Amino acid sequence: MLWSPPLRSAMTRLTHEHQHYDTIVIGAGVAGLACASRLLQHPRYQQPGALLVLEARTRIGGRVNAVHVNGSIRIDTGANWIHGIGTADKPNPLMSILPHKRCRELAGAVVFKAPEGSALLIQVGSSQVSQAIAPEIAGPLLGGVFGLLDELHAVAPVSDPAEAKATTLLDSIVTSDTLTDIEAQLPEQYHRTLRSMPQFVENMEAGPLTASSAEQEKGRAGLGLLEFAIDDFEGEQVFLQDGYSAIAEEIAKDLIAADLIKLGCEVRTIRYDQSNVNVIETASGRFTADRVVCTIPLGVLQHRLSQSGHGVPLFQPPLPERITQAINSLGFGTLDKIFLVYDKPWWLEEPYLSRYRDRIVNRSDYSAIGSGTSANHPAYEAPDSFMGFTTDLPGLAIASDGNVNPGPRLLSCINLHALTGFPILSTFVSCSNAVRVESMSDVEVGGIVHRALTQWLGVEPPKASAVHVTRWAQNEYSRGSYSHMIAGVSMTEHRETFQTPIVNALGAELRFAGEHTSRNHFATVHGALISGYREGDAILAGMKSP
Repeated sequence: MLWSPPLRSAMTRLTHEHQHYDTIVIGAGVAGLACASRLLQHPRYQQPGALLVLEARTRIGGRVNAVHVNGSIRIDTGANWIHGIGTADKPNPLMSILPHKRCRELAGAVVFKAPEGSALLIQVGSSQVSQAIAPEIAGPLLGGVFGLLDELHAVAPVSDPAEAKATTLLDSIVTSDTLTDIEAQLPEQYHRTLRSMPQFVENMEAGPLTASSAEQEKGRAGLGLLEFAIDDFEGEQVFLQDGYSAIAEEIAKDLIAADLIKLGCEVRTIRYDQSNVNVIETASGRFTADRVVCTIPLGVLQHRLSQSGHGVPLFQPPLPERITQAINSLGFGTLDKIFLVYDKPWWLEEPYLSRYRDRIVNRSDYSAIGSGTSANHPAYEAPDSFMGFTTDLPGLAIASDGNVNPGPRLLSCINLHALTGFPILSTFVSCSNAVRVESMSDVEVGGIVHRALTQWLGVEPPKASAVHVTRWAQNEYSRGSYSHMIAGVSMTEHRETFQTPIVNALGAELRFAGEHTSRNHFATVHGALISGYREGDAILAGMKSP
């Protein structure tokens, strides 16, 4: 659960005698909490009947969440990262919330060679040679792929917007000389591994490089170069070791104390053009408000619009064309996690440790452990991540001629024991593979990772004591993970149009917040946070003086 029992009980005492409010915020994810907490700082919003947050779930946090397995083992099923801690001149606002929180960059990594055939190289239960790649090869592999991403981040913002809209990330990767230059340095037996590495982008962006990875028909064009045409925060990409839940609770604490969050209250309809107030129909009754801030995730907005004509529409009347076009033009993809929970971190023991220990690469400079800046680094008792491949899920490989061929699927596996102290390996799957995995049982999905680990190490590891698979695409209150830019379809203007409120003839306002409404910070928690602050500040700025 996201909060302790006392917090939960405090939030279930809601009576809310008032049914009309100055402002109602829909959604108690980070965007909604940020907006409401900003408003609550003003004396006007500390008065009864001024502010209310409606949340469909029975918890706060939205796509930030944690659950417990095997008793006390916490797994963070949603967001985990701060993407750029910022600089002194431009700090990421997340860093000032609970400033003593534990977070750090990922350190060592082990890369495993891609299988050459269509089947696993070894059978479970047998013992063969580890597929871990030596640092002198793995370093250029990692450095090349991450260097390619840096190149795209540099090129995209200075490209002509129309050209960037039409250009796919895949085209940008293919036309870059980076892969070819690295390939020339590597023995031929590692070319397939190199050519299969760019699919790492799909896990980062929760968006497809090719039609074969697309979750939806409109996504078949693949990610566009505009995905990287942003001015995001600089600095390290850090992993929150104690999770995001405490941050969500910190943002919400004054709202909780004031009893302003109504849980389990699913919004069915928002009527915004009938009078001088907005009318919100929910499972718990009717509410009215002078202004509404909608932080419903883009995936849910898209789903509800696609269901128009089937049941009660979410918005009455239909939203203006500029908003519906924006909703339908942006991509929204899925990133799921597969958690394998063990009784102990077996990868720190023999016969497993010796199969990769001398092949750990420092992620900061791609040097071998014991050389460069990685020498004597305390994190290198074991790597923070393993990167390898599976043939149980379809992947892709970019051929030297630019064609995209079927290939093994890249799996990124995080060693949570090094980061959180819990004996867990967390593996990412995205896009169409996430949808495929969500249709399988936890046991079946755990088997995919177990077989991959066996292939990578050349010896079968212990079985997990528990497997937990996130299913964000199936979740009716998220319908995926976060937004992205589709080549030839999505434009920056589609995000910016959400920032102009809908105001009817009598003055009732409908506003939007959420990561999908951010021009430069979409697909991030700080993007959601900043968007909530943006709408809260705009409401306060528009208040009439007493």
